[in-house]
Amino acid sequence: MTLQYVRSFAIVLCLIAFSQAGRAQSAKVVSIPTEDGLSVTGTLHMPAKGVGSIAGVVMIAEPSWILRSTYDTSNLARNLAKKHGMASLTVDLRGTGASLNGRHYKTYSPEERERVQLDIRGAIKFLAAGDNMNAHRIGLVAVGESANYAVLEAAENTAVQAVVLLSGTLSDKARRLIQSRSDLPFLFIAGRDDKEGFREMSEAFYRSSNPSSDFLLTVGHGTVMFSHTAGLADKVEDWLAENVKALGTEEAINFTSSDGWNLHGRIFLPAEASETAKVPGVVFVHGAMHDQETYYDLARAVVKKGMAALTFDWRGKNRDLDEGKGHYGVDLAPGEEKKIYLDIKAAIQFLASQNAVDNSRIGIVAATMPTNQSMQASIGDSRIKTIVILTQYILSPEAKQFLTTSDVPVFFIASSSDLNFQVGSLAESTREAYRLSRSKWSEFLLYDDAGRGSEMLKKKKELQPMIVRWLTEKLVQ
Repeated sequence: MTLQYVRSFAIVLCLIAFSQAGRAQSAKVVSIPTEDGLSVTGTLHMPAKGVGSIAGVVMIAEPSWILRSTYDTSNLARNLAKKHGMASLTVDLRGTGASLNGRHYKTYSPEERERVQLDIRGAIKFLAAGDNMNAHRIGLVAVGESANYAVLEAAENTAVQAVVLLSGTLSDKARRLIQSRSDLPFLFIAGRDDKEGFREMSEAFYRSSNPSSDFLLTVGHGTVMFSHTAGLADKVEDWLAENVKALGTEEAINFTSSDGWNLHGRIFLPAEASETAKVPGVVFVHGAMHDQETYYDLARAVVKKGMAALTFDWRGKNRDLDEGKGHYGVDLAPGEEKKIYLDIKAAIQFLASQNAVDNSRIGIVAATMPTNQSMQASIGDSRIKTIVILTQYILSPEAKQFLTTSDVPVFFIASSSDLNFQVGSLAESTREAYRLSRSKWSEFLLYDDAGRGSEMLKKKKELQPMIVRWLTEKLVQ
């Protein structure tokens, strides 16, 4: 054997190994049971082993028209597994393709067609139950008439985190559900030459208030659009990866303040977080009239950008009521209110102690009354790298101390219409805090009509991505 032949043979082996590594996934045909006793057929694509908790996507074909293999032809199903490490399950609905079950979909009555939702539910349950699957990180892709049933199921199935609709046909109920589920992002896709599909998808996009919802205009109808529009499959894959996989994990937690209050919250960790790939973190401090749920969407948006998030109820609020210690706004003693900074310090410590969190890069987002306590909790804490203030309350001596002695950049946000009948203009309080800030990188954003505190996130939809961008610049980059 000549040296040239040996080298050529080695190169061939390397190319084969590289090709097989790129295809490090498995695909198999599966039978999926439904609640009404039928079974439908699907193809399950799994990523390479050893990728940890796996997010997944269920892809529904168009009944009586398009088979599940259309998602393979476009490489969408395979690439989710190959490129993004996500499982994908393509499904032929009842009365279609390999799920014919003795009757063609076109012969179904309207009542029988409504049972398609059971096929989608069964597929989600089947995929979520797989080994190493994250049962609460499932996406849906549906086309044509199946889009309606995908929306109906997504609206009541907590496993579903994002939905892609191609040339969807929707009922009035589905449209109302899209409008009501502001927490659920949708990607609507329609062809410019498909006037009915464009009308349906553009109207649905208008109804969705989720900041991650989007609309793509292409050519054609349904999955045929993938062959007409270069890069469309890549855009869908990336959108699903960002809105399903990137949500990472979410877990209920509890921790104790230094003076004995037992506090409850949630911790959100991005998928890439680990002991060897530590990520920065953000503590969210709710206002006096709210609880931790006010930050749910913002916390998830932060996680998508590779940061951990911790939300919690401070003493005397929501789940952190103590019959012996009082209820905020009812009988919580003034002395206890002043100690809320201890709850914030405990939250910072809990987040910073997580193995997957870089304890040298912590941020805080705080609203209204506890903005003072948030800055008090940050005095002398080198782990705090930035703070976002949603309406600064009347400044306390401790807050002034922090602002005048710290180089931590603060993003102040307020509304000029925000008047408190007891203490006056909170916009002026926020402006004063900005003036006192020692950091040359602090910024002040003043709206005219944005409301107060975390309520501004509802009234000004652009505010959430602005805050996420600020935190990303100060903590990640």
